[in-house]
Amino acid sequence: MQETYYDDNYNVAQSVRDRHREAAEESLTREEYGLLIDSEWVDSEDGSEGVAIDPTTGEELAKIQSGTSTDVDRAVEAAQGALDGAWGQLSPKQRGEKLDEIADRLEDMQTELAKLESLEAGKPNMHSRFVDVEIVVEQFRHFAAIARTADTGRVVPSEDQKQIVTKREPYGVVGAISAWNFPAMFVAWKLGPALAAGNAVVFKPASKAVLSSLVIARVCDRVLPSGTVNVVTGPGSEVGSAISSHEGISKVTLTGSKFAGVQTLKGAADTITPVSVELGGKSPNIVFPDADLDKAIEGTMVSIFFNSGQQCTAGSRLFVHEDIREEFLDRLQERIADLQVGDPLSPRTDIGPMIDHEHAREVEEYISGAIEDGTTVLVGNDATETDAGGADSDTAGAPFVHPTVLTDVDDDATVSCEEVFGPVLSVFEFSERDEVIERANDTKFGLAAGVWTEDLETAHVVSSELEAGTVWVNTYNDLLDPAPHGGFKESGMGRELAEEALDDYSQIKTVKMNFGGVPKF
Repeated sequence: MQETYYDDNYNVAQSVRDRHREAAEESLTREEYGLLIDSEWVDSEDGSEGVAIDPTTGEELAKIQSGTSTDVDRAVEAAQGALDGAWGQLSPKQRGEKLDEIADRLEDMQTELAKLESLEAGKPNMHSRFVDVEIVVEQFRHFAAIARTADTGRVVPSEDQKQIVTKREPYGVVGAISAWNFPAMFVAWKLGPALAAGNAVVFKPASKAVLSSLVIARVCDRVLPSGTVNVVTGPGSEVGSAISSHEGISKVTLTGSKFAGVQTLKGAADTITPVSVELGGKSPNIVFPDADLDKAIEGTMVSIFFNSGQQCTAGSRLFVHEDIREEFLDRLQERIADLQVGDPLSPRTDIGPMIDHEHAREVEEYISGAIEDGTTVLVGNDATETDAGGADSDTAGAPFVHPTVLTDVDDDATVSCEEVFGPVLSVFEFSERDEVIERANDTKFGLAAGVWTEDLETAHVVSSELEAGTVWVNTYNDLLDPAPHGGFKESGMGRELAEEALDDYSQIKTVKMNFGGVPKF
């Protein structure tokens, strides 16, 4: 899979290596993972392999199969077999019971799943355990309840002796393509609604983080009829393309970059396969002068530094009113100084490593480019790539990027317009409400936004006028409740996390019956 994680500069302490090896032994049940097709671990068609790498230590976690388009064919055949067989025969109530059982099993292994997320994605373990994995379990529980009424339609009023009813029906085989920044969580986001609606699934995890997807899929497979959930690991150029263009797949869903979304839409065009995508963001986070600064500062921390900034909803554009700018930034700097950057398995760590060195360098290039353009680095390092705590740190050589705050940034600067996908915050000053709304909306993205105010009118007006799929008021990145999530503009189309997701995983059929006169010619 991803063999570029290795770096000669790794100089991680032996105590950290030992901690990670022990966690891997507790969390992984296999040293080699095949493709999961029709309830069997199988080799890829051409036998190609890759490796899953721990970004903190640079050590191999497991060997992974690298699938091909032929493997996607095998997975689609297995999924269709499940639809034609046992899975397709289950009632909505029975589907709900299966999803509840999956949630029960995942709840029993939350500790192991959280460690696995920290190992393969560099997530601080406290975040993995009490955010990511909690959402995984909650999503399966939520859609277990929804599954019981997923087929329910409505009666359409009609004149004469006619009856008109609608009903939901599954698409059939769903092709799901995921991203690496929340690997476990995205499995639940995709599988929960897809299975609740009665579909079978061919799932492709991101190549940079595959292990938690395989572990969760295996749990699903043990509960569901054979072939209901299949996983084909491999590069997007091969496996992702095969999924998006496959004639046997009736619906495609993707979470990823804009480039991946465009390629997926192009691949699905020839077969006119419906596609839902959740893509990138450049979200504004607006602090009004009447805001509770304690809340706003903590919310800003969550908005940009959670998951080391590797989040599509990151509030990477901070707009602070001129009357409170100085106080807010002083307090924000003090709060950032308290952050612990280091080993994600340490309970004290707030910021873990980037997913790999390549991505860390990309983030640092944005920072360097901003400095060249005249931006001021209020918080952060000017080095091309930094280590947690410096060269003598226990995690020296791992791909860390320290929390960075940039001021004196132009609205049209590259760092202001493009998704950095790292712990990099650009700060802007504003004076008027209408002005900040216009500037906040001046982006091609529209995934999320934050508003901090104690004024009810400001909260209502600004949240109504911001062009974003989710607007958080006096909170941020609050995804624990099952509210619909998705983007406006180039941030995507479709919704996840809540009942509205069924619209993306089911088709509406209308049945009109005439019990009266002869139809007119």
